[in-house]
Amino acid sequence: MSKIKFIDLYAGLGGFHQALEQLGHDCVFASESNVIINNLYAQNFPDTPLTGDIFSVIVEKDIPKHQLLCGGFPCQPFSRAGKQLGFKDEKKGNHFFKIIEILKFHEPEYLLLENVETIVKHDGGNTFKVIQDLIKELDYEIDFKVLSPHEFKIPHHRKRLFIVGRKIKAGGLKKFEWPEKMNIEETTINSLFFEKDPEEKLKIQPNAKKVFDIWNEFVKNFPDTNGIPGHPIWAHEWGATYDYESRTPFSTPTEDLLKMKGSFGCNISGAEKEEIIKEFIPRYATYKESKFPQWKINYIKRNREFYNKYKEYLDAFKSRLDGLEFSYQKFEWSCKGESYTLEDKIIQFRQSGLRVSRPNWAPALTTVKTQNIYFPWLDRKMSVREASQLQSMQGLKILPDHRNGAYKAFGNAVNVEVVKLIAKNLINGK
Repeated sequence: MSKIKFIDLYAGLGGFHQALEQLGHDCVFASESNVIINNLYAQNFPDTPLTGDIFSVIVEKDIPKHQLLCGGFPCQPFSRAGKQLGFKDEKKGNHFFKIIEILKFHEPEYLLLENVETIVKHDGGNTFKVIQDLIKELDYEIDFKVLSPHEFKIPHHRKRLFIVGRKIKAGGLKKFEWPEKMNIEETTINSLFFEKDPEEKLKIQPNAKKVFDIWNEFVKNFPDTNGIPGHPIWAHEWGATYDYESRTPFSTPTEDLLKMKGSFGCNISGAEKEEIIKEFIPRYATYKESKFPQWKINYIKRNREFYNKYKEYLDAFKSRLDGLEFSYQKFEWSCKGESYTLEDKIIQFRQSGLRVSRPNWAPALTTVKTQNIYFPWLDRKMSVREASQLQSMQGLKILPDHRNGAYKAFGNAVNVEVVKLIAKNLINGK
């Protein structure tokens, strides 16, 4: 493979940089706006010209000539976790157009971009059509694919969209092939190197341990070995009878609400509707519209069916949930066919509830530290060094004062090994 020059836009922790450098290529320019991550990038790649705000860069003056443009442009405008404003996001939705500006002036032979998989369907597919059309107008043949590290024997389940491109006048993508996926059954979390004595404080808080113990008891004693559903369990629906299919509590007359039952089957009382809803209706059902969205109707229906099927067990158990935070009265079991215990599973404490995943690979890292991954068999959360392995960044230097920033950045980072496999095929396929 001949050595080429590349630039690393929205560089984060330098996933593109590490991948391309390991293939023998030279990074001639990088940009990262987050100050903490920018400083960490500078320490890991001191010889690379690095800037902060990409919009302060003069394309024809500040960016050197290069053969490959890499960039994981901001995904928040297109992510399920955000408001999905797309290009209408005034702060982050216009970054793609800066990429187009750079492509137009420097005309690199190759491009390699990354984003959330949902960008393909954003705005009914119109957003992604704009992205493709603008790139193609600059004489690039492009292709795209959703890939996850776990498909390449890396124990991290994190689907991301990758876009590759090459100038048509240079031959396009005629010889390019996406890397071949591997046997995911061979992927295991045990391939990680677990630190014996991490320097960080990784014990979970007593209240989190209490939540874990309660739901572990729920699972261990559940009367049906095939009964725990895959959809989110909303315990607040156990015994509730408020209307949800044709109307919301907000659109239900007060006199009708008083005849129904609210969270955990409690009797509804009071005079003012807003106070009644605030006190007796689950938080996710305080929807000030006349009708719930269909996905919410489906979840409520499934939870009430689940309650009716296992009423005796759930009635006996639900008092254990008293006093827990609203989020931790919800539970997500993503372990169909696995043993009914939490002690050998991978746990995340999330706003959507306690999420339990299979022990063979980790769920996607999030950008919120409170949702760090918990390993029950180690009785601690995942360390930053262990998280770095999930993104194939074992060689990254992380100083103690950068740990929090680094962990958050892993949720946005590209996986080094996946990028390396794609880039190798892209540049070798010419």
